[in-house]
Amino acid sequence: MRKTWSMILALTMAVSLAGCSSGGNGTKETPSTATQETEGTVQTEASEESQEAEYVLNLGDVLAEDHPHSQSYYWFADRVKELTKGKVQVNVFVNSALGNQADLIEGLGLGTVQIAKSMTTGLSVYCPEIQVFDLPYMFTSTDQFFDVIDGEIGEYFANDVLGREDMVGIAYFYAGSRNIYSSKPIRSLADVKGMKLRVPESPIFMSLCESFGCSGTPMSVGELYTALQTGVVDGAENAPIFYFSQKHYEAAPYITMTEHIMTPDVVVMSKSYLESLPQEYQDAIRQAGKEMMQHERELWFSQEEDAVEKLKEEGVEVIEIDKTEFKNAAEKVWEDYTEIVGQDMIDQIQSLAR
Repeated sequence: MRKTWSMILALTMAVSLAGCSSGGNGTKETPSTATQETEGTVQTEASEESQEAEYVLNLGDVLAEDHPHSQSYYWFADRVKELTKGKVQVNVFVNSALGNQADLIEGLGLGTVQIAKSMTTGLSVYCPEIQVFDLPYMFTSTDQFFDVIDGEIGEYFANDVLGREDMVGIAYFYAGSRNIYSSKPIRSLADVKGMKLRVPESPIFMSLCESFGCSGTPMSVGELYTALQTGVVDGAENAPIFYFSQKHYEAAPYITMTEHIMTPDVVVMSKSYLESLPQEYQDAIRQAGKEMMQHERELWFSQEEDAVEKLKEEGVEVIEIDKTEFKNAAEKVWEDYTEIVGQDMIDQIQSLAR
């Protein structure tokens, strides 16, 4: 992970984002960086606020505006503003406005993005051992899941593991259980064989598809809707809220509740950038991050059942199955990744199962 902050790239990003300004190099904001309206000299509301802020941070994600994660960012931005009395401003960009997941994580090092969210699998390029969270059927309940990410294990990965790569996790997000949705019904493992499923750009997800007998096709979120429409892929896998908010049910009207992976998403900053801020602002950002975790969970659980009901109203068939054969098939993934993630860490996580 590069630690050099690029002022030129940060200013270029600021110009390209209408109505927003960037303080990506960690310096205090000045009026010269404020973005003006294309026609006329009236400044946008965001620019006026940024003149009052000492630091302006860009936060990016790939998800839709109405997703619980996206909604949580706006809450976080307001909370940071409140805690710093307006001296730190967080500009939120969702819907892949600042690029795909890999672009956002790379942007932390370039200084074009100050806060980004990634699946743990997206961070495995830098920290392979974080894939322990991606092992299929690792978590048996949400209680176990929250015990892990809220406890010493979560702290270890957020600070020590990511810290080795000049990153720091300021929040873990719950992202539900991932299920397979497709253009044809899947009622057994045999139905998956030979299918092409979109997966995140991750070896462990490719290995999972291989264990299921299907072909994994890495692809960004922004490309997926069209790929489903045109038959480039037969389906994908994700949580019902994602499936609904991205409107993928329009091209893939079947979702099979395989619940094969429950993995956290991590809201990440560059460690060196965060530590370059005054201590009181570091503390405010960390506090707002921890509070955002709870806010996100409340949003998620309040919307999850509703999303499933709305999918049914849209004509989606929600298929419940016996997951035993999927679990048995996925054991091959554990065999391939135990050495990478560490048997000791696997044992620690499994010891928290209820």
